[in-house]
Amino acid sequence: MNVAGFFMRRLLWQFGIKQERHRWSAVTRETQLLAEAQDLLGKLAWSLCDGIDDLSGEYWLILDLDKRQSDMRDESDRTASENKAAQERLYAIEEKYYQQIQGILNRKKELMEKAAEIMNGADDIRERDSNTRRKFGSLKAKLEVLKRQDGDFAAEIDKTRQSLVALKESHAIDLAEITRREAEVEKLEQAVQFIDEEVSGRRDALKAETNDIVTEIGRRSKYIAELSAKIGSIDNQKGEYCFMVGQYLSNAIGGLDPGAQKALAAYRSIVAKIKTLRTSIQYNQRLARRVGR
Repeated sequence: MNVAGFFMRRLLWQFGIKQERHRWSAVTRETQLLAEAQDLLGKLAWSLCDGIDDLSGEYWLILDLDKRQSDMRDESDRTASENKAAQERLYAIEEKYYQQIQGILNRKKELMEKAAEIMNGADDIRERDSNTRRKFGSLKAKLEVLKRQDGDFAAEIDKTRQSLVALKESHAIDLAEITRREAEVEKLEQAVQFIDEEVSGRRDALKAETNDIVTEIGRRSKYIAELSAKIGSIDNQKGEYCFMVGQYLSNAIGGLDPGAQKALAAYRSIVAKIKTLRTSIQYNQRLARRVGR
């Protein structure tokens, strides 16, 4: 609020238009803005206050905290860079083992597909052999019946016996083929088991090779987090001292201290805002007190 605004609201008060609550709300809001402006002034101007005796303590404390904070940031950046390099090494090792393991797993897939193909073929043979044994049983029953019949069935009996011999040979061949295929599948299953053991061994080797790197990355990450917390704590301390500097400089506006005027001259826009807020706060307080009577 400026002078014109003050007299306009005073005139309204005389006509019975009172806004006490609004005035105190304005005071509260502008007091907060004033504090923020003072805080900003302190954060920007503290480095120009080395020649102000009253701020000597705050100046050197902020300077020390600023240096410590800068050193911590450098340390954090260095550690983060080391961690990035370690991460890249870790990714390279993991990629190497991934390619190796993937190649092994591809072999396993091929063996399993081959075993499935062989077993499917064995199932087809079993089905054929089942039909052979069914036919064999049927012909054997026929032969027994023919032997008990009267009449000349010698030719039919001979033909049936030949068919039984052929079926028996076919059964033997199929049985041998099924056995051979089962043995081949068993060998493939053993090969797959060896591959699983090889994969497990590669994964163990990966863990052993990367264990130290992973531990170091974790240790550095924890250290970076600790540094970040300390940097934040220093920020809070610096903020308190900077606010004190800002309040002092704010109160020194229009004063005679050459050191303070030098610092204020570098931030005229903030100084102007502080002056405006102070004036507005004073007018709003006067109006609020008048209304409250």
